[in-house]
Amino acid sequence: MVISVWYNKENKMEGIDSMFSRNRLIAAVSLIILTLVLSWTYPDAIPLGEQWFTAAGLPTWSNGHSGINYFSILLLLIAFTGLFLLRSSLYKHPRKIVLAAIIALLWLPANLVIGYQTMFAKGIYALEYDKQGSSCSYKREEQWLNGSCTLTFINHGQSVDFSVMIRKEPFPNNAFLEQLDVLGDQTLHMATHHKSSITVTFKKWAEDVETPFSGSMSGFDITVKNEASQRRL
Repeated sequence: MVISVWYNKENKMEGIDSMFSRNRLIAAVSLIILTLVLSWTYPDAIPLGEQWFTAAGLPTWSNGHSGINYFSILLLLIAFTGLFLLRSSLYKHPRKIVLAAIIALLWLPANLVIGYQTMFAKGIYALEYDKQGSSCSYKREEQWLNGSCTLTFINHGQSVDFSVMIRKEPFPNNAFLEQLDVLGDQTLHMATHHKSSITVTFKKWAEDVETPFSGSMSGFDITVKNEASQRRL
């Protein structure tokens, strides 16, 4: 009788442990999927979760466009919680599975976008913008600023014509670069399945007489447009 009671208690405890493990696994998978959804950056470069923050009237940054990024902190907390629950819910190969989950979080979103762009996207939706490979510079001649912007794109689809505008973000040292709307007047072309750096020249009147005689910037955000659509990249 004693052995039977002890055996039943053992079975009950194993069943409870199994139930909690299953619940942790479900919660872990849900949080990892939520992380992927919130960090999704297509068709715009702004993460989906950050767009929801803005739509709800919540601040994304502690100081306008700089400082502490509240959304990134929240995203990291969700991801770490999901990975911790995943680790604690596994009895076999937990380290390997958690490592695979981390690789999936880092690798999957960008490659899913590229796969979609290659197979299904058309027009400007097949364009990938290389922010780090793009820059603008100018030299001042009297009150005229003569310069150029080099913009790097990868076209994962068919050939496309489009125009570009630099998004209005704060550039403390080169405030005039916020207003490079002259780029929007020029039509750019990308060949089929091609990576290219396109140089666009501009000439702009310097309204501020204290504008420096030269300047440059890189890593800026842009908006690409065609006749029917536009994307923030």
